Parts: sequence; C-alpha cells; structure tokens
Amino acid sequence: MLAIKLKNNKGLLWTLLLILFCALVMGGYSQDAGRYQRNRQTAGSDSDGEEAWPSADGGPEENLKSFVRYMYAGSYIMYWELQQKEDSRAIKPSELFFPDTIQESMKSELENFDTEFESWRSAISSLFEQYGIVYRIVDTETGEIYTNSVENLEQYAPEVAEGDVPFFLELTFDQEGSVAISDMWNTDGIELSAGSVRGMTKDRVQKWFIGEDQLPTSLLASPTQVKVYIYSNNELCYYPLDMETAAETGALLAYHEVRDLLFTAYFVLLGLMTILVVVFPVFRRQRRELSGVLGKVSVEWAAAGVLIGMFGIQIGAGFCTLYLRSGYSVWLLMLNFLVYVGIYGIWFWTIQLLLQMKGESSAHAILDRSWIWKNMGRIHRFCKELWKTLLELVRTVDIHDASDRWLAGLLGVQFVILAVCSLFGSFSIVLLLIYSVCLFFLLKKHLARIRESYEGLLQSARCMAEGNLKAESTGDPGVFASLDQELSKIKDGFSEAVEEELRSRNMKTELITNVSHDLKTPLTAIITYINLLKDPATTEEERKSYVEILDRKSLRLKKLIEDLFEISKAASGTIRLECNWVDIGELLQQAVLEQEDRLMEHGIACRVSVPEERFRLWLDGEKTYRILENLLVNVAKYAMPDTRAWASLEKQGDEVNITIKNTSATELSGDCNELTERFVRGDRARNTEGSGLGLAIVKSFTELQGGKFRIETDGDLFKAIVTFPNVEKEPEQG
Repeated sequence: MLAIKLKNNKGLLWTLLLILFCALVMGGYSQDAGRYQRNRQTAGSDSDGEEAWPSADGGPEENLKSFVRYMYAGSYIMYWELQQKEDSRAIKPSELFFPDTIQESMKSELENFDTEFESWRSAISSLFEQYGIVYRIVDTETGEIYTNSVENLEQYAPEVAEGDVPFFLELTFDQEGSVAISDMWNTDGIELSAGSVRGMTKDRVQKWFIGEDQLPTSLLASPTQVKVYIYSNNELCYYPLDMETAAETGALLAYHEVRDLLFTAYFVLLGLMTILVVVFPVFRRQRRELSGVLGKVSVEWAAAGVLIGMFGIQIGAGFCTLYLRSGYSVWLLMLNFLVYVGIYGIWFWTIQLLLQMKGESSAHAILDRSWIWKNMGRIHRFCKELWKTLLELVRTVDIHDASDRWLAGLLGVQFVILAVCSLFGSFSIVLLLIYSVCLFFLLKKHLARIRESYEGLLQSARCMAEGNLKAESTGDPGVFASLDQELSKIKDGFSEAVEEELRSRNMKTELITNVSHDLKTPLTAIITYINLLKDPATTEEERKSYVEILDRKSLRLKKLIEDLFEISKAASGTIRLECNWVDIGELLQQAVLEQEDRLMEHGIACRVSVPEERFRLWLDGEKTYRILENLLVNVAKYAMPDTRAWASLEKQGDEVNITIKNTSATELSGDCNELTERFVRGDRARNTEGSGLGLAIVKSFTELQGGKFRIETDGDLFKAIVTFPNVEKEPEQG
C-alpha cells in the first residue's frame, strides 16, 4: 500500500510540474506584452522630458511639434518599406540603417534594433489608422512610390488644392539625409521649420527605437533623396486623445503585437502536453492506477474538457488585455497565471480520461457512461414541457394590449437602470436600494390608478345591465382602454338595435295599416259593383259600366299584389338577374317615349338629354326598364300639371348618373328619402292611385345591380338620381 501511495505521489508531482510549466510559459507572454507597452511609453517621451504625440497636450503649437517629430521618426519606417519595394526583397531594418556595422560583438544589439523597429512599425501603423492619417513616400531619383492610400497626396498641397485641407505636411530628405519641412497646412494656421521643431535628429530616432544608446548614433543612416507626404482629413489629427483612451489604445496595441505568438504558444503547449501524457510511462502508470476513478466520470466531462481546451485561449487573452489596461497589476498577472493553471489542468485530466475511454470494449459501453444518454427520456420530457410552456407564454402576449405594452416597457426601463447601476461598483448597492424604494411607491401609485379605472368600468357595466345605455364611463380607463372601447361599442350597438327594433315595429304597424288600406280600397269597390251586378234592376248599360270599373279595380289589385311579390323577392335576395350589355341612353329614350301618352294626359312635357357618347352597362334590361318606368310614372302622378320634366344621362368619373326631375304639385317635406320606404306616398292622404311601392322597387332593383339611388329636393324641384358603375368589361360571375 505504501509503494502504491508513493507511486501516486510521484505521478501527481509530475502532473503538477507539467501544468505549472505550461502556465508559466503563457504568463510570460503577458509580460512580453507589458514590456512592449512600456517601451512604447518610453519612446513617447522626447529628450526634453515632454510627452510626444499622441499623449502630449501643451497647446496647439506644442502638439503640432510633437506630431511632426513623430512623423520624422515614422519616415524611417516609410523609407524602409520603400527600399524593400524597390529591391523587391525583404530587408532587415538593421541592414538598411546600420550598413557599416559588421562587428560580431554588436549582433545582439542589431537584432534588438530589428525587434524594436518592428514594434514601432506596428504601433505607428495602428495610430495612423486610428487618426485617419495616410502617407506617401517618393524616391526623387527613381520616382518609386510607397503609400498606404490609393490617392495621390500631392494634390492636397496648399499650392495645388483650391480649397483648405484639414492637415497636410511635406518632409524632404536631401542627399545627406538632412530633413526640411517643405510645406505645411493645418487649421490652426501654424507654420513650422525643421529648426523650430527641435528633436528632428538621429539621436531622437535611435532613442525612441531602442530606448538606450546601445549602438553608436553616428552609424545610424538617415533616409536620403525622398519626399514624404502626410495627409489627414481629421483636422485634430495632431491633438492627443484623452488619457483613458490613450491608455486603452496602448493596451490594445500591446496585445495585438503578441497575440499571434500567444495563440501559437498556447496550442503548441496543448499538443506538447498531449504527447507527454501519451508517451511518458509515469502518466501511463497514473492512468492505470486511477482507472477506477476515471471509469466513473461521464463522457460529458470529457467533451467539456475538450471545449475548454480549444477555447481556453480566449479566456487567457482576455486576462492578458485586462492586465495591460490595469497598468500591469501584479494581482491580475497572478490571476492570469492561475487561469492557465486551471485550463491546462483540465486539459491534462481530459486527455487521461479520453485515453482511459479508448480502452472501452465498444461504443455501447461508452454510451453507457453518458449521463445524457441514460437520461434521454427524462430530458426529452422536460424539453417538451418547457417548449409547451414557452409557447403558451408567447401566445398570451398581446402587443395590442396596453397592459402587455406597459409591462414590456417597464422591463426595458428596468434593464437599463440595472445596467447603469452596475457601472458604479460597490456604490451600485446604494443606488439599487434607492431605486427599489422609488419603484415600490411608483408601482403602488400605478396599481391605485388601475383599481380606480377598474371601478369606473365596473360601474359602467352595471348601468348597462340596468338598461341605461346612455350612461358615460367616468375617469381615465388606463390599461383598460381597449375594454372601455369595446363597452362603448356594445352600448352603441345596443342603442342602434333598440332604435332599429322600435323603427321596425313602427314600420310593421304602418305597413299593415297601409297594406290593409290599399288592398281594402279596390276590394271594397269590387264587392260593391259585384252586388250591383246581382241586382235585377240594373240596366245593360249600367252593367257594362260596372264591368269596366271592376276590370280597372281588379287590375289595380293585381298590380299591387305583383309589386308586393317583387319587393318581397328583392328584399330576400331571391330575385334573379339576367344581365347583358345595355345601351342605357337608348333605354332611357325608349322609356320616356312609351310613357309619353301618360305624361301628356297630365299636361307634362318631358325633355330627354342623352350625350352622343354611348354608354354600354352590364345590367338586367328588364329590371332597369322597370326602374325608369316607375320613375316616369311617379312624375305623371305627382308632378304639377302643365309643367316640364327632365330626364338626363351623364358620366361623372367612373359612374353614370340618370337624373329625372320635375316640379312637385304639392309642397315637399324636408326629408324625401323616406319615400323610398315601402307603402310611403307623396300623397299622405292616399287619395291618388298607387301602391306606395314604386320608389321602393326602384331602390331595390338599383342596389341589386350594384348601383345607388337617392332623392334630392330644392324647394319644389324633385330629383330622382340613379347611379350605376361604368364597367368596361363583363364582371366576373360570383
């Protein structure tokens, strides 16, 4: 037992050492990022102790001087890129700027220069992108160009550009490497020379690039015979960022500088650990000794371990950037180290678990170790119930409901307030306490308004139940606005139904009275004259006269019964239409011609006005003729004798109007539209012949054919207007 314990301790010791080694390597790369950031900050201060762009803020002129010094140092990077393009090969920065330094003793210093030069190149490229700065360097001998812009920046020179540009700078390096500010434009109107800037020297460049005087400045070569154009559409490009943004930018630059190496090292260490776990005997013995424990671990833990291993670098990278932004906090560096210890520890035991599972006899045996597989039925039932619950919740949400909208808005405000409070650290507890108290009183007040609105609606409903349909709801309905609208609609509907019922009762009573009168009148005459015919004392001439009267009365009774049938079928919708193309103008002229004798009997001359354009409408010719006939008969009955009537046809938009107007023999009442009701006559005393159904039939037949019928009056002028749609083709049969 003691031997087994010692062996286990030995395996655990090697496990711990392997995990700590990997974590230490990864933690070292965070230190490398910090070193890069510190070098960059060191490079950001000039020889006078003033901060260089982009962290300086000594006023517009000092800011511009710092910016120009930075552009001077950046010219070395641009010059190196131009030379690589001209030679069509990769050139080490030390090979270009220290061509005469061949001493073996300076090899490490030159390599350090190359490394720091690359760091500066990455940093200044990021700053150029952030400030919207583009550049163009031109070899004045060969004309070769290198630029980060597709534009020709020379067009922005003040003497070339017609208008002011936000920022422009031109630097010229002569054959000896001396620099001059050839041209400059900025919105502050500041003009500088190379001498007034101070610090545009090789000493400044070497200090910024290396940080220490490791190489003789006399050996550093300068750019020669080139022109550098700097342009930005950001007029504040030479002004610094605020300190917080500047620190954030520096941290990101440092992280991006080492990120690729960070990712590569992470996965290399994962692979190395995997190989060691598979190959080293001490780990194989550990696996065998712990087989009982590993055999009880579910497959899901192995899958989770693989995912943590594959994506653990994202967690480590997050801690790396947090470490840089915090100003290289030791505690965060230690926490970063512990995170990698956890990640590599999980990966180690995941590999051990996967290798132990590899010895399983079959796939079924591996599935038996899966918690999900063994609980599949329970999981399925749970997911099914959860899905049903979610669907039910979604169905109950009504975006038209004011309460649901109010609740959604409240939750949105709640989320925003909690998010804002979380930004205040420990003080957020106090803010949340204050917010909770305020929320309590606001909700209490809102619930009181809801209760008041509910009581108001309840009182309105009680009034409706008692039959008071004119009672108005009091107060603001609030969240019950939709219910209040529906109650109002119900009250309006009930009121209309009651009025319609009363109107229907009155019409039924009047209808029975009118029908009885109109049927009784000819029927009484028929009975009277039949009794006279039975009298033996009646002469032959009297008999002939009585027969003529009986014939006329019976025809009137027949016409009344036929009209009753017609209006009944039209009201029930059982009447059949036989539609064809009808020339409505010809039909109007025909109707007037056939009723001319009847009109002349009453001394009425009818004038017809039909346009030359023919109007062919899709109508039932028989029913349409009946409409025109009834209107003309109505003129003959009720028009003033010895006057004129007019029948006209005209088109208005997409409709055709038929207008028949006459001067009434009697005074017209205010509203004549009631004449279209059944058994209503213009002659209230009902002394004239007629059933009172003529205009009702006109209205029913017109509406059955998709038209409209209305009556207008102007003094004693009576106008009956029939309107049909002017269709261009045969309508589809429904």
